[in-house]
Amino acid sequence: MAEYTLKYINHRARYEAADFIHECEQHYHAQVLAVAEEIARNSTQKPIVLINGPSSSGKTTTNDRIARALETHGIRAEMISMDDYYRTVGTYEIPPDPENGVPDLESPECMNLPLLSQHLAQLAEGQEISLPRFEFETRTSIPDARTLRLDPDEVVLIEGIHSFNPVIMGDLAHAATGVYLSVASAVVPEEGPRLEPYMLRFLRRAMRDSLFRNSPVEETLHQWNSVRRGERLYIAPYRGQANLTVDTFLPYEICILMQHLMLRLQQHGQELAGADLAPIGAVLGQVAPIDYADFIPEDSVLHEFIG
Repeated sequence: MAEYTLKYINHRARYEAADFIHECEQHYHAQVLAVAEEIARNSTQKPIVLINGPSSSGKTTTNDRIARALETHGIRAEMISMDDYYRTVGTYEIPPDPENGVPDLESPECMNLPLLSQHLAQLAEGQEISLPRFEFETRTSIPDARTLRLDPDEVVLIEGIHSFNPVIMGDLAHAATGVYLSVASAVVPEEGPRLEPYMLRFLRRAMRDSLFRNSPVEETLHQWNSVRRGERLYIAPYRGQANLTVDTFLPYEICILMQHLMLRLQQHGQELAGADLAPIGAVLGQVAPIDYADFIPEDSVLHEFIG
C-alpha cells in the first residue's frame, strides 16, 4: 500500500499543480497498460476478463481504458454489464442487512449468477449466447436482449462486485483473468490517524452521488456502513482470485474532492464518526485546493466522480 503525506500533496497542489496531475495520471495509465499487455498475452487461453473491486474504485472507466489499450495489441474487447443479470424485483425476496436495518442490495442473491456463469463458460467455448438486459426503471429483467459470440481476436470484459464469486470463478479459473481494482493508497496528515483507502473511496462516492444520483451527502453516509458490509462479505473473501491489480488512486484527487465536499461534510461530524470516517472530519480545512480544470485529461478516472 502506498502512503502519501498530506504535507506533500498540499505542496504539489499549491506550487506544481500541472506536473502533479500529470505524474499521477501517468502512474495510473502505466498500470492499465501493464494489465492490458498481460491480458493480451493470455487472450487465446483466457478470453474472459473478470474485473472486480469495491464501490467507487473506478471500475467503469478503468474497464474502458483496458479495452482501448487492448486495441493496440490487435484485440477487440466486448463488454458485458453484470447489472444486466439482476433478477426481476418481486420474483425473489431481497435479503435483509440486519446490521444496518436496510435491504441488502449488495447480496449476490439479487443477481442470476448461475446464468452469468453459464454464459461466460459458453463464450469461452466459442458458443453464441443471448444476453439479458435489466431495466432499472421497472426493475425488470428482459431476456434475449442481444446475442454475442467471441471471435478468435476478441475477449470479453465484465465488471462487478460479484465477478470473483465462486459461482462464476469456480468454473472459469482456467479461462479467465481476474483484475482487482481499488484505491490501495492512504493519506497521512501531520497529526491524527491517516485516511484509509475506504475513506478515500467514500469521498469519491459522496461526490458522485451528489452530482449524478441526486443523493445528498447525508444519504451516502447513511448507506456507507451497508456498502462496507457488502464489501466485507462479498468482495474481500475472494480478492485472492485476482491475477492482476490496479491502484486507481490519484493523489491530487483529494484536493478536488475536499474542495467541493468540505462545507457539507462539516455539518455531519457525528455521522462521519458513526460511519468510521472520523479522520475525514479531522482534516477538513487542511487540504489545499488545486487548480485542475485545464490539466485533467479527458479520459481520467476521476471524471467518473466529478464529471
